[in-house]
Amino acid sequence: MNPNTSIPIKLSVLRMRGLLGSAIIVATAILICAGSHVHAQIAVSLEMNKQSYILNEPVSATIQITNHAGRQLVFRGNSARPWLSFHLVSNGKAVPIARRMNYNALVIPAGQTVSRKININSTYSLGRMGNYTCTATVNMPGPTRNGFTSNRDHFTVTGGRTVWVQRAGIPKAPGEIREYKLITFSGNRALELFAQVSSANSGLHIATIPLGKVLTMRRPTGTLDSANNMHALYQVKPSLFTHVTISPNGKILSATHHKRGKSGSDPRLYPLNGAVVVAGAIPFSPEAEAAQLKKIRNISERPAFIFRK
Repeated sequence: MNPNTSIPIKLSVLRMRGLLGSAIIVATAILICAGSHVHAQIAVSLEMNKQSYILNEPVSATIQITNHAGRQLVFRGNSARPWLSFHLVSNGKAVPIARRMNYNALVIPAGQTVSRKININSTYSLGRMGNYTCTATVNMPGPTRNGFTSNRDHFTVTGGRTVWVQRAGIPKAPGEIREYKLITFSGNRALELFAQVSSANSGLHIATIPLGKVLTMRRPTGTLDSANNMHALYQVKPSLFTHVTISPNGKILSATHHKRGKSGSDPRLYPLNGAVVVAGAIPFSPEAEAAQLKKIRNISERPAFIFRK
């Protein structure tokens, strides 16, 4: 074979390799651009509403979704493929889903950001204390399988301190016994108060109700009325107290505010004809006080005086 004939062959191979390399570069660039376009369609952020939760308290997070697709997006799904899902990890292990949720549809106009508050307990059973890491995933509408995952946020589930507990039967359910508790919790830098209702028969948790921040100057007190509704009285400001009534089903029936009476002593719960009232206090209405303050004119509003010599 003439050695000169191998030169065109080598040149052809080099040209083929060059063309193949160029094609790979172009394809890679297309994929990168496509990937950048996909990742630019929406942005998802997650923020837990608190960093610490008491055991059995509703755990909630706020999801923010920003639409960069250049068109309106309608997110809807089904139980098999919901448009929004969460992933929880505790102690390095994935927390199993207790129930699948198909969240209500969400419409986001082009260029807009929409927020939604979600109760994580609707999907996961968080009946164990520990440290958790949470992420959210939003699936794009249509046949595409693209999903966008949020940042990770952390929260802790822990116990509180029981300051009052009482068991009682249910008049309309013979044999059923409720356990009522008042629990203080200081996991978020301020002392908070919770009311908890559970079944003493089965241990089933019925409700954990956040009652807000409380002061430590006076210990919260509780009692029951003749219908075995739970009554709680606690201090929210130096001169302001709140009285809450909760049913055996864990529903808030009423909430009223009271100030110290003329004697200056602390208000107290007092049984009266099968009911429970607040004694030694004056009823207080924040709305009425705000309306009264509006009637008080500022000094700058005084009419001009005419001085005569």
